[in-house]
Amino acid sequence: MRRLLSFLFVCFVLFNVLVLAQSEISYKIQYMIGNRQAKELDEFLKNLDLERLSVSEICDVVIGYTELYSWGGKGYEYSEKAYNIADRVIKENPKYWKGYYSLAVVLSHRVQKNNLLALTLVGKIDYNLNKAMEYGPNEWEPFFLAGVRNLEVPLFPNLALAEEYLGRSLKNNPNHLYTYYMYGRLFEKKKDYCKALEYYTKVLELPIRPEWKFVDEGAKDDAKKRISEVEKLCTKK
Repeated sequence: MRRLLSFLFVCFVLFNVLVLAQSEISYKIQYMIGNRQAKELDEFLKNLDLERLSVSEICDVVIGYTELYSWGGKGYEYSEKAYNIADRVIKENPKYWKGYYSLAVVLSHRVQKNNLLALTLVGKIDYNLNKAMEYGPNEWEPFFLAGVRNLEVPLFPNLALAEEYLGRSLKNNPNHLYTYYMYGRLFEKKKDYCKALEYYTKVLELPIRPEWKFVDEGAKDDAKKRISEVEKLCTKK
């Protein structure tokens, strides 16, 4: 019995070490993205062995490669690599939300680079986001991206859907600073300037996350600029 208990304890410790190691990898990727450390992120991704990573970590690798394509100065081959890895994840794990989400991020970055691609890629983005939301109803990321997609799409934004998805995102992650910022943009487009002012003010109240420093600081700076505009338009009775 003592040997069995010792063995179970060792297994428990090893399991927790493994989980911590996996979390550390994901955190490092997020940190380098959120602090715009392109060179460090590129080197880190190149030294990872995908066969030794969890499925969740592989999806973070996908996001790392597509982020480098988006803002890190890397060429289209990085987007292609991200796409191929995400496609493999989906084929091997057809009910895992993060595979679909990561592929939607890849396609969204392509549209950001060339708005004309929206004509051919929006349907694919929506399909993958819908799958991600279906299989990850308690995750915030796919709902956030779906909200942004419906708010910021170059042609025919759907403000009702944007509000619905951003609301689900905020419910799943009530302290996500950037969701509040996007809510502010949403209510500006709806010309509800007092409501927009509330959300922009909330952005300034929330703390900056170390792993998303560049992104959060940018949101706060933009919120400050928008506050100076919407305050003039907010006419509470």
